[in-house]
Amino acid sequence: MTLDKNLSLTAAISAILFASPTPVEIMKLAAHFEVTAEDIMSAAEEIKKQLDDTSCGIRLKEANGRYSLSTKPEYGESTAAFLDQRRAAFLSNAALETLAIAAYNQPVTKTYISQVRGVASAEVVESLVDKGLLQEAGRLDLPGHPMSYTTTDKFLTVFGLDSLDSLPNQDSFLPKDEVVEEEYVQTSLTDNL
Repeated sequence: MTLDKNLSLTAAISAILFASPTPVEIMKLAAHFEVTAEDIMSAAEEIKKQLDDTSCGIRLKEANGRYSLSTKPEYGESTAAFLDQRRAAFLSNAALETLAIAAYNQPVTKTYISQVRGVASAEVVESLVDKGLLQEAGRLDLPGHPMSYTTTDKFLTVFGLDSLDSLPNQDSFLPKDEVVEEEYVQTSLTDNL
């Protein structure tokens, strides 16, 4: 689509990013406006500068060749508190567990998720695929050729992450080795009684 002379490419991109529920690929924007990727990146830099130079609570994010508008970090806590009730209603504990397993171990199968959670998780996985938070990533070269799943860009957006590298370190959630070893020894001793 060729842009009307009276309209700004920068403003048109801003409008699309504002309206889009997921990050938008640079190349899709370039194709849509019939301009080069460099034109899109230049316009994006202008948007970023405009947002950074104002007291606006929004910023432009670029991740994996995609742009999105998001809350500036300094307004994150306030915004998250406001949206917490909606997010809690949106995802069950089972869904959050499943997403955590997938995010830290992807690609994963339904069987793997079920083994880690200790309960059948196929329905939870399908629900997360329907919500656009998980996606099919192809069949694995394992017996039965199970489908594998990975998180999506929407997952990153919903959880305010720039990339999977932004996830907290898994070690911060795990008990210390000494504690695990001590619990194992105590359990082994009591099991033999």
